[in-house]
Amino acid sequence: MEDNNRNYEVGYRKPPKNTQFKKGVSGNPKGRPKKVLDFDQELLREAKSLITINEGGRRRRISKHVAVIKQMMNNAMKGSTAGLRMYRDTYRQAFERVAQLELQQAKDLERYKDVRNLTDEELMGIILAAQE
Repeated sequence: MEDNNRNYEVGYRKPPKNTQFKKGVSGNPKGRPKKVLDFDQELLREAKSLITINEGGRRRRISKHVAVIKQMMNNAMKGSTAGLRMYRDTYRQAFERVAQLELQQAKDLERYKDVRNLTDEELMGIILAAQE
């Protein structure tokens, strides 16, 4: 082996043996970096994480999402103009979304009362749901 190294000529497209890739050793030992979460995924993940608060002298663990809602409500109740405006706008939007959802659910229930109006796929969905 030593004899081969002495006769090996270093030059163009012939790097020194000690700097060549070693057999069985990855050229990228850490591997491909993990995909970075996009902002929306990261926001939702962080909003679900829990924190500990003191409420009425008792410790409770709640999500950060619930904590932000509580903080917004507290600011509005203290009389903060910005807090009141934010609460009012957010409450109105939430109320409209819930009302829209309830209206859609009522329409769906009304439609399901008469089986003759349903498509084959909807009938199969009802049958499968009843079996579970």
